[in-house]
Amino acid sequence: MTCVLVTDASKRETLAIVRSLSKKGIAVTVGEDRKLCCSFFSKYIKNKIIYPNPAENPFSFIKSIYELVKRSKYDVIFPVDDQTTILFSKYKDKLSKYTKVPVADYETIMKGRDKAKTIKIAIENGIPCPKTYFVDDIEEIIKDEIEFPVVIKPRESSGARGIAYVNSLEELMREYKKVKKRYGTPLIQEYIPHNGGHYSVCALFNYDSEPRAIFVYKELRQYPITGGPATFSVSVEKTDVLKYAIKLLKAMKWYGVAHLDFLIDSRDKKPKLLEVNPRFWSSLELAILSGVDFPYLLYKMALDGDVETVTKYETGIKLRFLVGDILWLLGTKNKLKALPEFLKFMDGSIGYAIWSLDDPKPIVGFILDNLLCMIKKDRREHILRQ
Repeated sequence: MTCVLVTDASKRETLAIVRSLSKKGIAVTVGEDRKLCCSFFSKYIKNKIIYPNPAENPFSFIKSIYELVKRSKYDVIFPVDDQTTILFSKYKDKLSKYTKVPVADYETIMKGRDKAKTIKIAIENGIPCPKTYFVDDIEEIIKDEIEFPVVIKPRESSGARGIAYVNSLEELMREYKKVKKRYGTPLIQEYIPHNGGHYSVCALFNYDSEPRAIFVYKELRQYPITGGPATFSVSVEKTDVLKYAIKLLKAMKWYGVAHLDFLIDSRDKKPKLLEVNPRFWSSLELAILSGVDFPYLLYKMALDGDVETVTKYETGIKLRFLVGDILWLLGTKNKLKALPEFLKFMDGSIGYAIWSLDDPKPIVGFILDNLLCMIKKDRREHILRQ
């Protein structure tokens, strides 16, 4: 039996990976920096490990992973969250002596992680994106003609953390300094009105930077409402965003999985690139339900070098993250208008992230983990913005 190690057991995409691989006869070990998290409660895990916090103690974390793969037989290891993906890419050569590490090299990962680098590559390759101001100091922006509203974005963040929407120069000056103090020098971008929708492209690329799996979904609801992870989404076909996503990843010489966000600009009806996430994504379960099993494809590619291309999948499949969807409802302005649609639980095309009749215990771990995290001030904001 082959064995796989998967990090970040608290993430719902990790649970999707665990269930996918285990159902195919692969023994899965999951790891996290704390004892209570959803994947630890799954009947599909073989083992679980506790490791140092990768954000707070990156050297201790990577040392513990190195010692683990050195003494234990793991055929493949999957990083899931941003921090673990970055560290695995940075120490890929060292870890690869003992196991397969199916992530891009550090330089390539950072092309996706750093939004400034991503946007510059997109511009160079003719991929539409919001008008972007690359400034090192807020005083530089005053010299330019700028139309409001604009969006201030950290160059490295996820889950809409640190994003600020501003409508005046005074507000821009104030919020820019706040974001810079916490996240470093940010980007300033035009706000894209997007009644045409928010689309995500998910992809798997081989070592030759050729696409081996693609999947597109539309984000129907998000939390935070102004822009964050999907709480309700549906699988779709969208050739224009797919074309731009493949073009960008080829230009980056990508390898492994990636997730790209696009808004359809209400003004010109064109897709505008927001960002690349160089890792698995929170709605991974939707791709699997629709027929694109990214975890298994990545596993096979890591072991065999390549896989057959998967481009066909079922559209109209929906995925709901109920906890996030409740937060969406609480945050929406017109709750009475939104309630009938929110209460559609019995639609047979709707799947649920985390919750499963076949594997029900992870929801207990998820609730306990989040309750404990809410007690801790430094974790509270992170949980509320998932």
